[in-house]
Amino acid sequence: MKFFSKFVLLCNLCFIVTVVMHFVELHDKVKGKSDVAVPLQFVEGTMAVLGLISIMVNAVFCLIALGLMAAKKIKQIPLWIVVFNFIALLAEIYWYFISK
Repeated sequence: MKFFSKFVLLCNLCFIVTVVMHFVELHDKVKGKSDVAVPLQFVEGTMAVLGLISIMVNAVFCLIALGLMAAKKIKQIPLWIVVFNFIALLAEIYWYFISK
């Protein structure tokens, strides 16, 4: 569960980077600049893919974490990671389902 929690944290950070890249690209299109936020396309693609799958792996993590909290066995994962992932899940739900 420690590895999975860190992988989900990484996916959530990629989601945040993807959202920032989205706003940078929108800002640059208004100015008439290039439509690429990061000059390295493979980095931008990797961040985008991890950002897109973050909602799925984060939902699975949150369900498992809720189950472990109910069983009082979540002591192996730092609390700040669990809290950050729950907040990120709310942000992802808003971004993907409510704001569009």
